[in-house]
Amino acid sequence: GGTLFLGEIEDLSLALQAKLLRVVQDREVRPLGGTSARRVDVRIVAASNRDLWGMIEAGRFRSDLYYRLRVLTIRLPPLRERREDLTPLVAHFVARFNQRHRTSFVPPGPQTCRPLLEHAWPGNVRELENALEALLTLAHATGTDLAEALRRRPPTGASFWADERTRLLRELVEAMRAAA
Repeated sequence: GGTLFLGEIEDLSLALQAKLLRVVQDREVRPLGGTSARRVDVRIVAASNRDLWGMIEAGRFRSDLYYRLRVLTIRLPPLRERREDLTPLVAHFVARFNQRHRTSFVPPGPQTCRPLLEHAWPGNVRELENALEALLTLAHATGTDLAEALRRRPPTGASFWADERTRLLRELVEAMRAAA
């Protein structure tokens, strides 16, 4: 019982696609090292960020698996097409960080979030989550708030977080010097 989520289904090799097709069709799996198959009762949710039909035509995705998995299709637009979701997502990720690290950061206001709202987010929600975690970690390490960490980030270049590692290391070194 339950749900099995398969993210980025398009990255499965053709051999693994054949095995998954067998599981979906027969509702059975053979555990690693096992000698007999076990019945499974799971709902499968598969996600892709590529054109699966184009991959079928190119011979990189099995059409039989595609038709078995495509019971109900939900198109979720990329984050750049749903800017109204950014503010609640930022609040959610700040709350999650606060809970995980026992901090009390406050989500920044709309004016402070402007750089986040203007970025295209090619990595979608995962990129946003990682960017916020980097900013919150930096803010925590330097004793500032999230708004200040956003102001300190380098100017937008080819990528919003292109020089994040260098900047984070520089800020941590400065914080260590100040604490010493």
